[in-house]
Amino acid sequence: MRVAFALLLVGCVQRQDPPPDPGPYYPPPGNPPPPTGSYGCQSDSECGSGYVCARTFECMSPSQVQAIHVVWTLQGAAASQTSCSNSPDLEIEFSGSYANPWGYAPVPCMEGKFTIDKMPKEYSYVNLGRESDITTGSGGRFDATTLTATIDLPY
Repeated sequence: MRVAFALLLVGCVQRQDPPPDPGPYYPPPGNPPPPTGSYGCQSDSECGSGYVCARTFECMSPSQVQAIHVVWTLQGAAASQTSCSNSPDLEIEFSGSYANPWGYAPVPCMEGKFTIDKMPKEYSYVNLGRESDITTGSGGRFDATTLTATIDLPY
């Protein structure tokens, strides 16, 4: 009797595989529309009273977001047409202990700086590298006071 009950119970359990991970979303700069029209917010007005639309398309309390800055040089030289000739377009990826990787591409190398005004505070680390080859770049943490990460790229 116990065996029959155990078999019956196992037969009723249905396995549900999680949906496949689509990976990080890399929109171009300027907070464009998200991948689908129903994914998150696009402006503060779409969030409830007292909330803002973070650049990750999530409605959050203003106390949960902050302006962050990434500045870079290339082998110690300021970003310019000459120093960026080997890497005109970059890819930037943000991460943190409890944050899904989030990034943007292409990022024009010659700018030398990338700022996000409403980034969730859970993002504490940034990687910067050539577009489609970020592994050869460099990374760093945001300074707790200035909320700036300074990176020297090896190109």
